[in-house]
Amino acid sequence: MLFPHQADASGYAEHRVVILMSDMEQYSRRTSTMTPEELRDFIIGYHRTFRDIVMTADSQPVEVEPSAGDGTLIIFRKKPGEGDDAICRRALRAAIRVAYTIADGALPPTRLGLFLGEIVEAELGGRLCKFSTSFAVANRLEELCGHFGTCLLMDREVARHQVEEASWLVSIGKFSLASVIHPMNAYSVYKPGLNNCPNDVGHRPLMQFIQMKNEAMDLFSGNLQMGILPDFPAVRDQLLSAQSYFVEMTGHEDKAISRILEYIRETPFPAADFNTHGMKLMEKKRDTIGERLPYLSKQLLMAMDYEIYHALVVDVQWEQYFKMDWYKAGSLIIQMGAEPDGVYFLDYGRAKTVDGQGALISTMDPGAIFGELAYFAGEKKRTATVIAETDVVVRKISAADFHNLPVIMEIFRRIAAARHRRETYPVGGPIERRRQSWPPAPRQ
Repeated sequence: MLFPHQADASGYAEHRVVILMSDMEQYSRRTSTMTPEELRDFIIGYHRTFRDIVMTADSQPVEVEPSAGDGTLIIFRKKPGEGDDAICRRALRAAIRVAYTIADGALPPTRLGLFLGEIVEAELGGRLCKFSTSFAVANRLEELCGHFGTCLLMDREVARHQVEEASWLVSIGKFSLASVIHPMNAYSVYKPGLNNCPNDVGHRPLMQFIQMKNEAMDLFSGNLQMGILPDFPAVRDQLLSAQSYFVEMTGHEDKAISRILEYIRETPFPAADFNTHGMKLMEKKRDTIGERLPYLSKQLLMAMDYEIYHALVVDVQWEQYFKMDWYKAGSLIIQMGAEPDGVYFLDYGRAKTVDGQGALISTMDPGAIFGELAYFAGEKKRTATVIAETDVVVRKISAADFHNLPVIMEIFRRIAAARHRRETYPVGGPIERRRQSWPPAPRQ
């Protein structure tokens, strides 16, 4: 094993460092109309300001290397006798100073990614060059700041070595990327003036939010050593509470919370490898048939029924009315004869419908809609019992909500009509009998 400033047999030196990668947001747009002289002055001024913020006595030893254009590579090294904790704390303090300078408008918006790793140095072409896979990880953390709406992101190793800033740390998520071998647990800093927190935000409310968010994220990521498994239903409820608290405190939604809620909506049960890999975030890829099919589907839907296309694809506010619920295997979802309380969409798992004697009527897989018949039949009662065969996730829209959404109600009416025809005229039954137009369209 090599130690800082120690060379291996080949003469290459390996160092334990914290890498800070930065990149200006919307650089191309900002500079597209500049003359070469204006661009020169802009870039020189940007890097000088950045260097002055980072190159303080508190940060030393540190190296700042501007890259082409707006990127910057900063390397925080250890002093003799220092451990990882010292460079992690110095690096975060410097990153926070940069973040505050950005918030004050003295520096263009810039993303910051911090990672604790190793670099190897060797002479190449008469200069000392640095080599490390850690550069790529720090770069990905920097890029993901935009995805999660944060001013900076750090890996868990940088976060766990903090002392002075520890109470301000917020868990952002556990995720894996195709370009990075190991999954990452990312953290950011929520302080007055940073991450949409007003300068005058109260200390106690902000501490309360941080506690709420971190407790929810512990349940999201899980902890196998402590026996904590991911619990998405509890995470969803806790994050919704944390989001409401943050909006009340700041007037803004926390984008990082929105990203996790979005992931849970799309993946309501943890994947089999979630404990080890976390969220699998997509990276840039080629246009494939898998990407083209949604586009083609939208075009075909628009050609068949523009009104429904516009309601489903363009005006997507209806999605907020479908509330997510989890049911364990064997749980009762709908009781035959009960008053209808909404229409259901089966998102995950398998369910079955049975009649009053418990005889199987049908099984349902993800994508099935059920519960709509009660609203278009004469008795306005549940016509069958629905039971979860496996653990399931459903999305339910209440009667009041879908009655206020005429196009959604029309879609349910058509689904109810199709279901009625299948049950009244089953495959293989008489086909010459006159099929009534049922159910009738609701009165306006």
